[in-house]
Amino acid sequence: MPTGAVGIIPRVQIPGVDRLLQRLRDTEIIYLIAPSGHPNYGDELIARAWLRHLARARPRAMVVLDCHSPGQAALMLHAEHPNVVFTDTLWQMAGYAANADRTDGPDPSTPWIWVAQAATTFGKAPRLAEGVDVFRRASSVHLLGGGYVNQVWPHHVSLVAAAAQLARTTGVPAYATGQGLIPVLTGSYGSALTDAVTEFTVFDVRDDASSKALAGVAGMRQTGDDAWLGVDDALAAAPTVDSPPGRDRVTLCLQSDLTDDFTAFGTTGLDALTRFVRATLDEWQVPGEAITVIEGIPGADREIPSRLGDRLAGARTVPFLDVWHNGLPVGRGDTWISTRFHPHLVAAAAGDSGVAVIPRPDYYATKHRSLTAIGSRWTVVDDPDTIPARPHAGGFSASERDRAVATKRELAQQIYPRRWF
Repeated sequence: MPTGAVGIIPRVQIPGVDRLLQRLRDTEIIYLIAPSGHPNYGDELIARAWLRHLARARPRAMVVLDCHSPGQAALMLHAEHPNVVFTDTLWQMAGYAANADRTDGPDPSTPWIWVAQAATTFGKAPRLAEGVDVFRRASSVHLLGGGYVNQVWPHHVSLVAAAAQLARTTGVPAYATGQGLIPVLTGSYGSALTDAVTEFTVFDVRDDASSKALAGVAGMRQTGDDAWLGVDDALAAAPTVDSPPGRDRVTLCLQSDLTDDFTAFGTTGLDALTRFVRATLDEWQVPGEAITVIEGIPGADREIPSRLGDRLAGARTVPFLDVWHNGLPVGRGDTWISTRFHPHLVAAAAGDSGVAVIPRPDYYATKHRSLTAIGSRWTVVDDPDTIPARPHAGGFSASERDRAVATKRELAQQIYPRRWF
């Protein structure tokens, strides 16, 4: 080669690599969308349940979990499927479009239009081209369950629009399961959701109000929350009782987010929730050493216990990391006081009694009542100025729990029947 000439280094041929790359290109790609990685006990429980189902039903598929926090999600969930990868392609697009303020970018009044186009065509989001390529090659797209597509987070309608556009342009099936749509999206956002849902092969919701919001939509189903798919695993993983079960013990799972609308005893927000919990513990005469504090979201769920101060002297705290690795401590005979929905579901499935407190009525009332509607015997607090009697009725009966699990499993098997290749 002459001095100064620029040569091209030939690609090293490794036996079998080309065939492997082609096989990967031809592999079924199951594309999941979920709010994983925050972390939040319920969201992670749902993602884990679907990944475990796919590990049994589609072990050779490439499974993509598109979520807002893929780094943390990967740490928690990477072992649940042999071929799972994590990205935030669609979540980045949805966040960008919702906050756009430039004339050459997405229209902030209709962000879902840009996201649907950017996710399915090259050029609009060049930095995310690799993710767009994977999304365009997906064999199916699936929004996992949760309460993240509604008026609380209206920009998440862009996720539904992107899935619908993929189904529309490529013909692959789009699924949504266990969705909570309340408070329902309004105005143009509501219209965008309705239009997108028509492209789905299955759009499954978890409660009656969400079902009514989609009345008449082909493909609409109602099989309950997606966490039912993972309840048996959650119960099996529950820690062994480390002391004799007792009717005096109480477990608290109390959030600090989405509490601004909570009112009690003439106060609002965190102050009101703290006063309500303190008054309830006092009325029930629960000593601090008989209390267990659970984190559903790490850090955020320590705020109310911190405000309770000495009232929880001697209490045991179970951080989220222990909950995730060692299981939610249910089935011990404790009485629960929980604002969070999925601890209600799992603890009631274990037969535990409890009180569901509604921190934000337009959002959490539907969630908790979706469980009492199918058999949870928990008390749902309607009037926080009145202290509820301590419940002793238990949670779900075994037959009610098994029915909810079986219904969700049937849907999972219909969407992803088992393959051996």
